[in-house]
Amino acid sequence: MNQIDIVGLGEVVIDWVAEIPHFPKPDEKINALSENIFPGGVTANYLVAVARLGGRSGFIGAVGSDPYGDFLISDFNKENVNTNWTIKKKDKKTPVNFIFIVKGEKSIIQSPHMLKTKVEISDIDEFSLTKPRLLHTTMVHQDITEKVIEIAKKNDIKVSIDLESQIAQSGWSNLKKMLLKADIIIPNKEGAKIITNSNTPKEAANILIKKGIPIVIITLGSKGVLLTTKQHQKMIPAYNIKNIVDTTGAGDTFNGAFSLAYWIKKWSLEKSCKYANAAAALKIQQLGARTGMPNEILLTKFLKENDESFFD
Repeated sequence: MNQIDIVGLGEVVIDWVAEIPHFPKPDEKINALSENIFPGGVTANYLVAVARLGGRSGFIGAVGSDPYGDFLISDFNKENVNTNWTIKKKDKKTPVNFIFIVKGEKSIIQSPHMLKTKVEISDIDEFSLTKPRLLHTTMVHQDITEKVIEIAKKNDIKVSIDLESQIAQSGWSNLKKMLLKADIIIPNKEGAKIITNSNTPKEAANILIKKGIPIVIITLGSKGVLLTTKQHQKMIPAYNIKNIVDTTGAGDTFNGAFSLAYWIKKWSLEKSCKYANAAAALKIQQLGARTGMPNEILLTKFLKENDESFFD
């Protein structure tokens, strides 16, 4: 088996994306501006972002035994994401999410099959045989996540957690066993506030650090990210992009680029955040969660044009 730097445990889905002029009122019919089908899923998008930038990544998760599942595995292979732990589940359906874009901002309706089409503990060989440097997860399936984090920690593999608001609603008491084993958590603003029952990202980050999480990076959309450790707290601003087409996948792109920069390239936290902000800035200029994800050449060009100090 080829060596893998980063493994991701979580979800892969089909995204049906419609651009619409506004959300329809009850019983109103409107014409979409465009409709498209894309491969998606938070964890899957993250791994593609890593692979596009030259990282060696692999997906732990499941698809249904249907054409959509075949399409997603084929796309992983095309993107050089390892599928050795990607399981096709008989009699299960591949999740299909519906995404609506209004003036560049997204709303997502998640498939009920997201929770049903999943790997079981019995499906997982100890991926420690390949000794990746990092396990990244969204904790979307708690039982298998707890087991895989346990395997990771036993084998000195670092753990990164993407905490979205939907998962954070499970509450600290239900998630703390996993969160307290993380080397870093990267929640979005709402996820951070919900899990800590706080009012601001700064307050949420400080609470998480006090609970024992070494690094907390809260993503704040167009404002950038809030980086917090025991030693300091700093805002890393986003790059100013006027042509925002679709924010779907921006956070996944940030997380993938950050993980590669910090855990594999061994850059500083601040430089890794700038690199990741630049990757997200390129992503949001194209429709689809992965379409605008850059390769290293495009990302370096963007940084040279927009942030000369990055190379100091």
